[in-house]
Order: sequence, then structure tokens, then C-alpha cells
Amino acid sequence: MRTIAPPRRRVLAILGALVATVTVPARADARKGLPPTPGDAEGPFYPRRLPADTDADLTRIEGHAARAQGTLLYLSGHVLGTDGRPLAGAKVELWQCDALGRYHHVDEDPGLLDPDFQGYGVARADAEGRYAFQTIRPVPYGGRPPHLHVKLAHASAQPLTSQLYPRGESSERGTGFGLSGREARSRLEFTLAPAPGREPGALAATYDFVLRLR
Repeated sequence: MRTIAPPRRRVLAILGALVATVTVPARADARKGLPPTPGDAEGPFYPRRLPADTDADLTRIEGHAARAQGTLLYLSGHVLGTDGRPLAGAKVELWQCDALGRYHHVDEDPGLLDPDFQGYGVARADAEGRYAFQTIRPVPYGGRPPHLHVKLAHASAQPLTSQLYPRGESSERGTGFGLSGREARSRLEFTLAPAPGREPGALAATYDFVLRLR
């Protein structure tokens, strides 16, 4: 004899079937019209001259035995268009001051710099839009909060220049610089966390960039 499910069970079964049929399209729709990453000031200081070594590991320089001073930071994420699709091949530039608060490649006194910090690097997004850098946790200097400078470019998107900040550390302590809007700054923050399987004390963070399409 066929057993008739109680009304509540039948309703739940119907709802479950409906969710199963709409989940994927709903997620796809949610990826459309993503808000673009806010821009921020380019400097200080974009390199006046690029180093010979410009790979995505800023903590080691080719030919140097020592690693850069500072806390290791593994930063990764995706580069997407506002339609939610990955921007394969996107160029991601990253530069920052060293653990001593000094920028490289801007004619600083070499004696004041960490000689083992690359200061600038480039990563290319893969087919899934993923990029990755190995660098150091940014440090404050003067009245500026800790930050990373970034510049992104892709043939099908508008270029982006911005800055990234550890979460909760984007407020200026001195004269304002770059973006003044609190909401925009909050969208440029990344969360620091321990990096499992990496060097003791190393940190990891993720940040997804969204570029306006042409």
C-alpha cells in the first residue's frame, strides 16, 4: 500500500526541489553587477625605477641569501570583472615600504633600507582569475596606517590604482591622505590570519578585486 506523506513533509519536499532547481542560477545572478573595488591614491610612492627582480615574492631578492625583515604575509585572491567573471591574465602590481618604513626605488638613502626587501612585485592572474603574492605585513610610517599599494590592468577592464589595509587599521593618524570616505576605506580592508603550513608566525590574507569592464 502506498504511504501518503504528511502535508508538512510534502511541503518541505516541494520546497527542497524548488531550491535545488534555482540554487545555481541564483548564485550566478548574485555575481552580476558586483560593485567595483574603490580606487585610492597612487602614492607615495610608485617606483621611479623598477627593480631587476619583479616577481611576486617581495621577501627574497635574486642573489641574496637573506630574507626580508618583517612578518611574512601571503596575500592571494581573485581579479574579477563587474559581471563576476575572472579576468585571466590581469596584471597585478604591488609595492610597499619595508619593515623600516622606507620605500625602495624612489632614491632613498640605501643605508636606510632593508637590503633584502624587493619593495615591488608583479603577479599575473591565472585562468580562474587567481593571483598570489608573498610579502611582509605592512607597517605604519609617519601618520599613515599600514597599507599595500596596488595597480591592476586588463585589456577588457578599466585600470585600477588603490591601497589595501589590514582590517581595523585603515584610519589615518595624521593628515588625511588618499580616500577620505570611511565606507570606501572599509571595502579596502583585508583580514589577517595565521598561515597554516607556512613559516612560524607567518600570516595569510585574501582580497578579491573587481574591475569595471570597458
